Amino acid sequence: MRTTAMTLRTAVLAAAFVPSAPSLAHGAVPAIAVAGAPAMVAAHIPAAQEVTAIRAGRLIDGTGQAAREDQVIIVRDERIEAVGDAAAVAIPAGARVVDLSGHTVMPGIVDAHAHLSIRPDIRTLRGQLEGMEQHDAMQMARIVRNIRVQLMSGVTSVYVVGEVHYNDIQASQAVEEGIVPGPRIYPSGNFISTTAGHGPAEYRTTNGPWEMRTFVRQNYEMGAHHMKLTITDRARVGPNNGTPYAPGESNYTKEEIDAAVNELHRLGIEATAHANGESIRLAVEAGVNSIQHGGNLNEELMDLMASRDVGFVNTYTIGYQSVFNEWGFLDNEAGDIRDWLERGRQVHEQALEENPGRAQRRLDRLGQLRRSKEKGVKVGIGTDSMHGYMLLEMENLVAAGFTPLEAITAATGLNAEIVGIEDEVGTVEAGRFADIIAIDGRPDENIRDLGNVAFIMVGGRDQSALSFR
Repeated sequence: MRTTAMTLRTAVLAAAFVPSAPSLAHGAVPAIAVAGAPAMVAAHIPAAQEVTAIRAGRLIDGTGQAAREDQVIIVRDERIEAVGDAAAVAIPAGARVVDLSGHTVMPGIVDAHAHLSIRPDIRTLRGQLEGMEQHDAMQMARIVRNIRVQLMSGVTSVYVVGEVHYNDIQASQAVEEGIVPGPRIYPSGNFISTTAGHGPAEYRTTNGPWEMRTFVRQNYEMGAHHMKLTITDRARVGPNNGTPYAPGESNYTKEEIDAAVNELHRLGIEATAHANGESIRLAVEAGVNSIQHGGNLNEELMDLMASRDVGFVNTYTIGYQSVFNEWGFLDNEAGDIRDWLERGRQVHEQALEENPGRAQRRLDRLGQLRRSKEKGVKVGIGTDSMHGYMLLEMENLVAAGFTPLEAITAATGLNAEIVGIEDEVGTVEAGRFADIIAIDGRPDENIRDLGNVAFIMVGGRDQSALSFR
């Protein structure tokens, strides 16, 4: 649980997600006006709520506990009402029963670092940022495709960490209203960056404490759920691209970081930060709630994060971008999510074989992940803009020494906790949104079984009938 302000924010968002008219599409009974009664009275008659009972052969609840056999989950409208042993949980009369007794049921996956519109079609970081300068219509077309792939990979929540023109807020509304299928979207609004900083060119313009506060307020007014600061320890653009700043410094001044974080917390929402190496220290000491990427960790930085209870979101698969240009395969050839996952594995393994330096850097990073876990740092995962590859992120954690169950927990309950949405998603518990998936197999024993997604529910809506293309 976060601060009181965050609890209030959660309550407001929970109310915002409760469907009104769209609930009729799920079998709810509309309110009937009584003859002669004022229209306002009829509007206050509550619609009947749909009840679904899920029979789970095995349940991984996302809290880190071992799988439990023969469970029943009661879903009323968009939230989980009860969870427990089949012998102890009564199925309400008239409930729709979904029989998943031959499957492993678990929370929907939480992608804790996502950019909805970006795809590295043009290779390298510069290509990504240039892609965000395209027309908004093209951005939204990519978003619709990207979130569909995410959903069909078992991702039911995406925590956005920077978009342009509030396209993530528009996409969130489109999904919520049922216009397009997709996971639950937690929008961040536009990038917060600085001159010579990291992000699209039109947002590398915020300088000085009061400009930071103004930018935060504008994002908040437009509907951002949280925001991200892009803190870097070196120049990211122009002829000086890649040149480190003075030791311990970043593209932000301390006063700018403090102002942005203070304004976010004053408004009752969370601050996350793109940070690696020593820029992590600046972000954590300023009071950010979570770190994105968290590369180049040393023992001192790990200790700092552990002592402040600040977790980080590892984004391994975005490292593929320099060797990966498979988006045409995704759009035109892949028949299902398994095809897409296997293509990613092939490209990755070939790159490691051909580049010993890349292979060594991966080993170094796996050691940082393993050591972070040993020190008690919360380690989460996200795909950045490698949509549909959360399973590959989990496989990377297993390669670092995490058990399959620990990797699943990182992608569900722990991810939600790191980014402050644990009261809503990430676990199969009473009161949470009914964001539930089922797997054909036992992913807590063989992590690759997560590629066999057999059932998808978001907020009580069964999305299992969607096709991949």
